[in-house]
Amino acid sequence: MDISASPQAATKEGKPSVSTGTQGAAPRPSLKESVGLTLRNGVKYIPLLQNLIARELKKKYRSSVLGYVWCVLNPLLVMIIMTVVFSRMFDRNISNYPVYLFCGRMFYSVLTGGCSGMMKAFVSNRDLIHKTRVPYYVFPLANFCSTFVDFFFTLIAFAIVMIFTGCPVSIHLVAFPLVVLEAALFTFGLGLLLSIANLFVRDVNYIWTAFTVAWLYITPVFYPMENLSEEMQYIIGTFNPLYWLVAQCRNVVLDHVWPDPVLMGRTLVVSAILCVLGLLAYAKSRNNIVLYV
Repeated sequence: MDISASPQAATKEGKPSVSTGTQGAAPRPSLKESVGLTLRNGVKYIPLLQNLIARELKKKYRSSVLGYVWCVLNPLLVMIIMTVVFSRMFDRNISNYPVYLFCGRMFYSVLTGGCSGMMKAFVSNRDLIHKTRVPYYVFPLANFCSTFVDFFFTLIAFAIVMIFTGCPVSIHLVAFPLVVLEAALFTFGLGLLLSIANLFVRDVNYIWTAFTVAWLYITPVFYPMENLSEEMQYIIGTFNPLYWLVAQCRNVVLDHVWPDPVLMGRTLVVSAILCVLGLLAYAKSRNNIVLYV
């Protein structure tokens, strides 16, 4: 079944089939058929997705003089400021504090930024949803993709910091793309859930904003895990997905070891669950999206 953003089509799609006379209701397609049809239909919307991604990037930097240079310059400036502020407090027990800080800040930014963008995707594109006939999922997907375009520019800044601080490189760095993949899966699943939740309850936006501030401080982004009590270390290490990603990044970049398999397993399982829940929530709500934006 094609996913339509037309209000008329969405209203018809939301109504149950009614049998008339001897004619029975049309059989519902299997999950495999639905997924295959969605993928085939989605291919023709790739140019639209590209345009939406470009629009998100232009909208973010259209009022600035330097434009896309800020993709690299902004994380560098934030890292320098935070290093100056926190280095005297925490860098005595941390080798190469700038890279340590950048690892944490980089994954915090991509998770919170990606989820925030996806969460607002339906609401901020209400005009297109009402006026055009396109699959609704392209809007959060475009925000998701634009976030990771920004992330790849951030990696340039990360490489500059590693070179400038003389951070050695080992074979374990080849595992870094796996950590990025985990972050992408987690961001997509959680972001899609938030986009559906924010559609029906706009307070989700404010709750998420407050949560992200707290999330920064309960994650060892700019301080070492060892500074916390054993109870807090256990809680953060067991229940904080952001820490799982940051710790794996520091494993391969600073510790020169392979990512912790326990943390990797936890991240993949939680990310898979979030992706499934997000897709199910979207499938259940897609006929009503046009009515709530």
